[in-house]
Amino acid sequence: MLEKPKLKKQPKKKRSKNMFGGILGKKFFRKFSKQRRHIFAALFVIVLGLLIWSGFLWWRLFIAEPKYATESASGGETAVENASTSTLAQRSIDGVMMPVEQATSSLFAVMIDNFLESRPPANLSQASLVWEAPVEAGLTRLLTVYPMSTQLSRIGPIRSARPYFLDWAKELNALYLHVGGSDQALADIKSKDIFDLNEFYRGWYFWRDRARARPYNVYTSSELVNAAFIKEGASQDFAPKDLAGWIYRPENSEAKIYGRFGKGLFIDFGPMKVEWKYNWEKKVYEKYEDDVLQKDESGAVIAAKNVALQITSIEILDEVGRRQIKTIGSGKAVVLTYGLAIDGMWQKKDADSRTRFFGPDTKEVVFDPGTTWIEVIGNTYSYEITAGSQ
Repeated sequence: MLEKPKLKKQPKKKRSKNMFGGILGKKFFRKFSKQRRHIFAALFVIVLGLLIWSGFLWWRLFIAEPKYATESASGGETAVENASTSTLAQRSIDGVMMPVEQATSSLFAVMIDNFLESRPPANLSQASLVWEAPVEAGLTRLLTVYPMSTQLSRIGPIRSARPYFLDWAKELNALYLHVGGSDQALADIKSKDIFDLNEFYRGWYFWRDRARARPYNVYTSSELVNAAFIKEGASQDFAPKDLAGWIYRPENSEAKIYGRFGKGLFIDFGPMKVEWKYNWEKKVYEKYEDDVLQKDESGAVIAAKNVALQITSIEILDEVGRRQIKTIGSGKAVVLTYGLAIDGMWQKKDADSRTRFFGPDTKEVVFDPGTTWIEVIGNTYSYEITAGSQ
């Protein structure tokens, strides 16, 4: 009987310990000299290093959070991390000390509702400049102005445009945000060449908060505004404008201000009453409406370093109650600053000129650095300046 030949066991192949393992294998590298293998290894290390460095740059530029300016309830940004004190200058829009490169920052202006059901507003306390003027039914609406460098995650609620607010936005060359508007306002936006963001047509720069009732639920953020400013091509056409004409005291200045005592202002808008009271300790005017201290969503008190009363002609146009407000020309004004009231006049020479305020000596009013709030009322409106010292 024949025996079956015994099969020899084949030795198991050992896996290559080469750094490239099964990708290229040992046999591949045996084809090259030892010197060339060293070159391959060096190239691999270089490519790996470049990949790691590229990943770090991507994280640093697009993912890591930048260091932003800190914020103040009575003057917007007041300090910037790592800023050298030798490079600071007063910012044109509010006189707050900022790095020189931010002192003439481009601006954006937002239509904010002031109806009772729309409150509290988001980040109203951070605006550098605010106009408050009457709309239909004698209620008021706000035009809030922010430097483009401001970092705010939520601004609103945003409402529709009115013609007279456009004149104030235009004098600042500001990007104008709104949700629709009156027929006249929408026509003026085109004829006056105002760069605007209308939520009806550019909704991706806004969002609606489902927790709030319509129409008081439209918001934006400074991040979206900056994206629009760049993507829509406004960064070249709407560069910072020379805002000369507003003079600010040096911060913490002890220089005397001349005027009568003005620790408060009361305005009767009809359906609503607005009052500003000077807080001597904080050196700001705080806003009350119908005897209620006003705050925004963050809990910050609505306050201003300066409150200017702009008295002008206001005409009711139709049964809806639409207003026509005189914005160009001149009229009576009272400026409250540092606990004092300065009687004088306002003036705006043309659509592109700034609204400016003058004292009884015809010299421009010197404002305290920080937020300025302009209250626009008609010639027949009732108001009262509260006198008295601390």
